Amino acid sequence: MRTVALAALAPLALAGCAASIETPAAAPVAESGASEGTVLRRATLLTHDIEKSIRFYEIIGFEQWYVGQPGKISESGLPVEGTKAGDPSRFVIMKGKHPYIGMIGLLQYGEARKAGAPAMRHGDAIMMVEAEGLDEIFRQLVANGYAVHKEIETVPIQSVTDSWDARFAMVYDPDGHLVELTERLN
Repeated sequence: MRTVALAALAPLALAGCAASIETPAAAPVAESGASEGTVLRRATLLTHDIEKSIRFYEIIGFEQWYVGQPGKISESGLPVEGTKAGDPSRFVIMKGKHPYIGMIGLLQYGEARKAGAPAMRHGDAIMMVEAEGLDEIFRQLVANGYAVHKEIETVPIQSVTDSWDARFAMVYDPDGHLVELTERLN
């Protein structure tokens, strides 16, 4: 079984989604059940085709945690280029190994459509996902035609207090979001 931990994402607002989204109240993070300050529970990515995005995140080890009913964009919906109130919307939350933090929301506004070629722009986020079984994950991503930015390599990591070796690769999800996949070795 693969385990996945989401290390960093830039959060997006979900205001204006017509479908009702119920999530647990303030999630406990510490073993004691007490909150330990600021915690990034979920970041939401706007998708061109939510089915393709679900498949990508399942390959890297996430599972569907919340699947909203298809809805319609409300008048107060997010100002997404090329969409308007009344267009279809769909929302899914993907969960890694932690029950409350590091989730990825996938939000499709409008009909499914083809994404453009991946291109990084100022203001974009790079997600770092730690996963076990990087070789198999990478093999499946390549076999399914996902764009690779960097092949797997091993690098020494030196933090302020510790050091270890890690393997990493960089791939684009179906919407052009750059995802750094890492596997800690020691």
